[in-house]
Amino acid sequence: MPPAPLTGNYREVGPFEAGVTTLTLNDRMVEVWYPVDPAATAGLEPVPYFIRDELSEELNSLLPGDVNPPYPTAAYRDAQASGGRFPLVIFAHGSASYRNQSTFLTTHLASWGFVVASVDYLERGLRRQVDLDESLTPDPELDDVVLTRMVVMLLADENSRAGSPLQGRVSTDQIAITGHSAGGGTSIRFGGEPDVITYIPLSAGISSDSMVSLPDRPSLWLTGAIDAIVEPERTANAFAASNAPARHVVIEAMGHLGPSDICAIGENGGGPIQIALDQGLPIPDNLVRLGTDGCQEGALPPPDGWPVINHFVTAQLRWAFGFDEEPVGLSEDVADDFPDAMFTYEESL
Repeated sequence: MPPAPLTGNYREVGPFEAGVTTLTLNDRMVEVWYPVDPAATAGLEPVPYFIRDELSEELNSLLPGDVNPPYPTAAYRDAQASGGRFPLVIFAHGSASYRNQSTFLTTHLASWGFVVASVDYLERGLRRQVDLDESLTPDPELDDVVLTRMVVMLLADENSRAGSPLQGRVSTDQIAITGHSAGGGTSIRFGGEPDVITYIPLSAGISSDSMVSLPDRPSLWLTGAIDAIVEPERTANAFAASNAPARHVVIEAMGHLGPSDICAIGENGGGPIQIALDQGLPIPDNLVRLGTDGCQEGALPPPDGWPVINHFVTAQLRWAFGFDEEPVGLSEDVADDFPDAMFTYEESL
């Protein structure tokens, strides 16, 4: 595991490059990002993803053929993994979303020495939510905690499987989970599993009268101050109810989709929902709200908030796994290092 940076924060990429590979888990895909030595990327180019790959065939058929904007990522497809075993972090995507939704974060974590796995939660995914003929219901439908455990088992198998690009590279003895929106709910529900050492919900929370029992694990709660989907008060409620070391970060002017790539997708930004609207496709009002909150004029441009998210998530993980004996930059003292995004920080330790 690389040492902590001399700068006192994790806003910059780490000493590794990010590799990426795609695994199959029954009826769905799992994207896995992992550390790669820089020399192993010689002659390779980082790979984009294409949002049309995440749409149903029916919705795809309604879009013009030339509407397929690539989204650039910092990952190298099937590059040779760096030597050593790296701890596993699960990323859980939100509702009406997809496994690649936050590559700004998943590639960053790989650069700092983590293997990050993100499965398609088809039960709440983008294809299901904009399924015009209601034909894409998974069979069987899987509970999100059960599915997440299946992903952990898959990565453990890949670590042991001869010939796997991840053979001998993944440690699943202790794991962590982070997730966005509905995926933040998954991180809460899975966070109490015996092998989880920290959970990190993004743009997620609980109501003031919630009967949810939060995991007895260290947590980091991060949200945007203008989130109109999961109001910041719900995140504050969750932080206040946390019964283990907890941290709470609120990024000013950031909306619900700030912890994702989504608003940056497309020629004019706005993501897949805006692309569909621009083409005159029928999108339900509730999905329009969900799929554009944080992309609107006046909101913090998501790329301005990503360094804050990258720093706090990386620092929390490295502290929880014991790679940093003392927390690095887990305080308001790093605010001056992030001039493009103001935030508040509080903790209960």
